[in-house]
Amino acid sequence: MYRTTIYSLLITIMFALQPAIGAAEPQNAVDITKPTRERVRRDKKDDKSTTANKKNDNQDNNNNKDNKADDKKDNDRPTPAKKEETTPKADTTAKPAQPKPKARQTVASNPDKVQFDGIDVSKHQGVINWQELKENPKIKFVYIKATEGSDYVDPRYRENIRNARKNGFKVGSYHFLSTKSSATTQFRNFINIAKRDEQDLIPVIDVENLRPWSAQQLRDSLKVFADLLEDYYGCKPLIYTSEKFFTSNLGRAFAHYPLFIAKYSSAQPNIGYKWILWQFADNGAFKPAVKGNNGLVDMSRFNKDCSINDIIYRPGKHAQRKGSVKDAVDYKEKPSTVNMTEEKPKEAPKLSKKQQEEAKRKADKEKKAKERNKKIAEEEAKKKAEADRKAKEKAEHLKKEKAQQQAREAAAKKEAEDKAKRKAAAQKAREEKAKQKASNKTSTKKSASLLNSSSSKLTQSQRNDSIRNARLKGRKINKSSADND
Repeated sequence: MYRTTIYSLLITIMFALQPAIGAAEPQNAVDITKPTRERVRRDKKDDKSTTANKKNDNQDNNNNKDNKADDKKDNDRPTPAKKEETTPKADTTAKPAQPKPKARQTVASNPDKVQFDGIDVSKHQGVINWQELKENPKIKFVYIKATEGSDYVDPRYRENIRNARKNGFKVGSYHFLSTKSSATTQFRNFINIAKRDEQDLIPVIDVENLRPWSAQQLRDSLKVFADLLEDYYGCKPLIYTSEKFFTSNLGRAFAHYPLFIAKYSSAQPNIGYKWILWQFADNGAFKPAVKGNNGLVDMSRFNKDCSINDIIYRPGKHAQRKGSVKDAVDYKEKPSTVNMTEEKPKEAPKLSKKQQEEAKRKADKEKKAKERNKKIAEEEAKKKAEADRKAKEKAEHLKKEKAQQQAREAAAKKEAEDKAKRKAAAQKAREEKAKQKASNKTSTKKSASLLNSSSSKLTQSQRNDSIRNARLKGRKINKSSADND
């Protein structure tokens, strides 16, 4: 009894002390069955992945530091040019929500007190009273946004370019280059809108975005777009970008193009190459002529060695290139492999025996269908020819019958006319005969009357001679008979 109580007490104490001491984790049954070398290999792999994760974390921290340093530098430098960035319709990729940058505090510049040569506008300027705007004699040129990406068209482009030219402004069109569609499709979008016969100034490519392209991909695609514009319009386009963007991403590759540099500062752009236009402000106050964007418009001026003649559109004759730079977006290849030669056609992959048999069966089936269709077409053509022949014969028969009927009717008409003529002639003959008979009877009566009248007029001696002659002949006459003789 005493021993049992002690044992029970010891067991209770052991259970009470177990959580404090800590029990060892039970080993996996699977691990027990695996060989020791396999477990060691798995442990090494886990150690490597842990080390890689630590390296990635360290790299992310370094990138964050670099980004913070770049942001600090960007804040110290003037803000680059920023035009509207309307997302093309074709881009449906969802993006994470980003915090809106703080609006830059600017004071509207009075165009009357600032030296400038031209402006650029888009839908953001809203309705523009061009007639009122032309009262400002400083405006030598106007660039109007036409397109963006492969399918976006500025809704006010047609209205702006028509009214600006109508009021005597020198106008040109610009395209906002998107990094979400290929250069070739963007080129087709631009030329469909910006007609050559409506341009007074050379076209402009607005380059402001890089991601998700690399700098090399951007240069390749921009070169494609610029070459296509040069072939179509017959002149090199004006490249618009900010001072920082040009230096970081374009540089010497586009130094031979006419350049339009944006730098919102009192100091001129310093890119190491000659530029033609400098966009020095985005806050030119043009109220009440400009209704939208609070009346604010981008203002630009020429380099001291340049003038409006350097951007006037004079189309030349350029031979179309037989081969051009491939667009890094259209072709899934590294920018470094892009070349200026035409791509050789790739050889078709060899087909397996089953694929060859399937292709042969398909070809035979198509051949039979083609022959069957050809036979059906021939039969239909034959039937049509036979129907046409019968229709022609019927038409000729009807024509012949009609001619015969007309001939019969003409003969009957002639016969009736002849019969009428004969009848009329007979009637006329009868009338003439009756008239002659009547005339003869009248003449006989007239003669008799004349004779009677003549005999009544005989003298006495004649009557006596007549009586004497009658007596000599032995006739018994009286006075009346003598008178008759």
